[in-house]
Amino acid sequence: MGLSPARRLAFKVIKRVREKQSYAAEAMQSALVGANIDPRDKAFATRLAYGTIATRGTLDQLVATELSKPEATPDDLKDALALAAYELFFEKTEAYVVVNQGVELAYFATNSKTYRGLANAVLRRLSEKREKLFPGGDPETDLNAAATLYGHPLWLARLMEDQYGAKRAREMMATNNEPAPLYVAQLPFLRSEKQSLAALEAAKVGYKSAGVEGAYQILDQAKFWAMPAELRASFVAMDLAAQQVVDLVKAQPDQQLLEVGSGRGTKSLVMAAGARRRGGPAQIVGLDLYEFKNQVALRTAQSYGVREARYLTIDVKKQSAYERLEKGLLTGGVRPSFDSVLIDAPCSGLGTLRRGADKRWKLSPDDLIALAKLGSRMISWSAALVKPGGRLFYATCTIATVENQSVIERFLATAAGKEYEVEPFTESEVAPPFVDALGKDGFLNILPSSGGPDGHFCARLKRKG
Repeated sequence: MGLSPARRLAFKVIKRVREKQSYAAEAMQSALVGANIDPRDKAFATRLAYGTIATRGTLDQLVATELSKPEATPDDLKDALALAAYELFFEKTEAYVVVNQGVELAYFATNSKTYRGLANAVLRRLSEKREKLFPGGDPETDLNAAATLYGHPLWLARLMEDQYGAKRAREMMATNNEPAPLYVAQLPFLRSEKQSLAALEAAKVGYKSAGVEGAYQILDQAKFWAMPAELRASFVAMDLAAQQVVDLVKAQPDQQLLEVGSGRGTKSLVMAAGARRRGGPAQIVGLDLYEFKNQVALRTAQSYGVREARYLTIDVKKQSAYERLEKGLLTGGVRPSFDSVLIDAPCSGLGTLRRGADKRWKLSPDDLIALAKLGSRMISWSAALVKPGGRLFYATCTIATVENQSVIERFLATAAGKEYEVEPFTESEVAPPFVDALGKDGFLNILPSSGGPDGHFCARLKRKG
């Protein structure tokens, strides 16, 4: 029996992610282009590739127990053994299939018969010890075993348990290994909401209202992405928790709104849509460090005929940032004083791990501290741009307290923070799925849920005066 097409394709993706530091999704799409294999094999390859990449650290640790010199093992062979180990431990594939296909994969990966014997020996020993090695204890009481069972770094499993308790930590780790649901925001610029939903129905795309204004969950993702681009353009993919954050800004006609860290402008567009639903356009400005992202955001806004959104390239860490902002705003007739400022802070993304297969193994606790410092810099810089009585929103897609609540607490203790007070979110403001995410501190702390939204955090501060 030769190597299956699905495993061959999955290996190519895994190797590309390692060699090129590519994102898993991009590597998968690249590999699928021109791949002449059965759709079922494509689906299996996708599951194998994403699963192996997501649990790679755990797999390498398990494989290393049966290698005399792990550091001397060729990288391509490590990729092949990790893929086989994923099938053995996480997919629960029959041991004889794993060994057979793993040996074939080792030869395909290295083009050397020498490593067929090594792969055979390693995989046989792993299969014999499967029950002992995996997860290596009771995952209900042993955090090491839980981290192994769900393929997470131990430091991350400990962070989750310390902050949210053992039960919730294990639920989140399990969720991180599931496929992500698809939520979309309806944009009323080209078609009305009624017309947009009629297009979904005509394409037999299953959907349901998700509770936030203009938000829908797509039940048949394949049919949605198969729709003609011009019909699909009435929607933008955006997690429901992220849509809830934008909805809390409650953009109103004629308001001046600023998004700091606007990226490709998705939240800005949804804010613009919200203002129009409430009666007319708002003046929206997006700031980002990267010019290419601003160009994408501008082109997208123009394609919808959204003239009320503009984008500026500004590094808030530089001394000249205020001057550049003021100059850029005045050329467009906008005053540097905003009704609301939304900070979409760069973060670790620990609330969205199921959307980034390799992210959990690229992060360290030091990264969280560095990102928290950047968040503090952004909120301190942005605070001066909110008019008296205006609101400052701080949002992330992480579950780590150090990047969320701690940033707000530090800011409120500063001289600039003394001008602000927490304005707690209320049950009447949030969609039913998020009522339980309201904390006693007044913040919204959404945790990733199985079959539901990602993890997001949002705090609202009101400037005194």
